[in-house]
Amino acid sequence: MRLDASVFALWGIAAALGALVWYKKGPEGVRAGLKSAWQLAAVMVRIAPFALFAAMMLAQVIPNQIIASYIGPETGLQGMALASVAGGFLPSGPFLSFPIALTLYHTGAGLPQLIAFITGWSVYALFRVMVWEIPMMGPRFVIIRLGASLILPMVGGILSALLFQMF
Repeated sequence: MRLDASVFALWGIAAALGALVWYKKGPEGVRAGLKSAWQLAAVMVRIAPFALFAAMMLAQVIPNQIIASYIGPETGLQGMALASVAGGFLPSGPFLSFPIALTLYHTGAGLPQLIAFITGWSVYALFRVMVWEIPMMGPRFVIIRLGASLILPMVGGILSALLFQMF
């Protein structure tokens, strides 16, 4: 495992937050935080390895040319639009969405298209909209939110394409 700056930054943030909790709530607060973290880690250990395994097995059976023909680097705006919609229809949380994104990357998806996919999943999340947003916030709110954010996955894909060219 490679330790890069992001790992050290995460450790530093966690240590600073731990110190803040100790200062504000004492050792009981730190224990409560550790207990919650342990419970979440137990869930992740049961899910993440299998999601990653399934995604990598999927990468073995999907021909690269199929993914590349729909959302590959050469598909441009059309591929970004398709990836945005596909991301919005993905009925899952991050435990499945990111392994699927990784699979798409390994099977020929372009990076701007992949960014549009993840952004579409984050912004549209149509299953979340149906199950949570419409019942809790109402259709008017959902229509306005989706209308206001409709172009965000495409903007993310386009800007990332420009940034990839620059760096």
